[in-house]
Amino acid sequence: MTNGSFLENFRLPLPAFERTERLGEQLRALWEAVRRQESRRVLTRAASLLALPEMAAPETRAALLNAMGAARLQLRHYEAAERMLRLSLAALPDQWMATRLLVHVCEVQRRYEAAYDLLERMQACPSEPSWDEPLTEAEWHLGMATLAWRLRRWKAVGTHVRAAFPKVTEMPPALQADLLRLAFYRGRPAEALAMARHLLERQPDEQAVDTLLQTFVQQGWKQEACMLYRQAYQRYPESERFRRRLVALCLQTGAVEEARRLARLGVLSMDVEP
Repeated sequence: MTNGSFLENFRLPLPAFERTERLGEQLRALWEAVRRQESRRVLTRAASLLALPEMAAPETRAALLNAMGAARLQLRHYEAAERMLRLSLAALPDQWMATRLLVHVCEVQRRYEAAYDLLERMQACPSEPSWDEPLTEAEWHLGMATLAWRLRRWKAVGTHVRAAFPKVTEMPPALQADLLRLAFYRGRPAEALAMARHLLERQPDEQAVDTLLQTFVQQGWKQEACMLYRQAYQRYPESERFRRRLVALCLQTGAVEEARRLARLGVLSMDVEP
């Protein structure tokens, strides 16, 4: 199976603070400092801006608080970052930026339930401010799938992954491997078989193919393992290892004639590793 888990390692991109066209001069300079990660400069300048009357409008105040929250996040001051970002949401509830930053804070602190609830709330949220940075639909589904994976909500994982990638062939191989693991967790041999057939063609060599297919044998899914070893043997027709595996699985699944035919192709060496 592909090494490493896509969903274990995936993180939503942080807001880029790039949509500054309609911000005032002071806020634009502040956001540019956020992009340069001049965190302490951001906090110093923002503190003096908070009391200005022109910063009282909800969109403006939320933008300012987001800059402060992002600066605190850059400094790894997570509790202070969360305070700023929740104040931003209180000023302007329908925005993506503060929520995305808060989700990151919760993920860093392993508060996956809170992160899941925050991100789920954004499914139908409009993006009203000119400076806001909504996630794409695919990014949102991947973010939800990642958090569901950490919470072991396996049904939600499958739903969101397939919404992000309606075509299995367009998924990264590591994500296909996660769906294979998911089928094992949920006891879904047919789903595992379908995913393994995609993954089998992407394995670099005979050993990698065998490692992948042995997961089905270990799971006790002999019929599915037998079908996959037939596919593998077609790819590696000279492989004594695969012929031996296939003969054994044919005998175990009742395909005796096929086992006899394969055995007649030559003496099966006992030197092939189990």
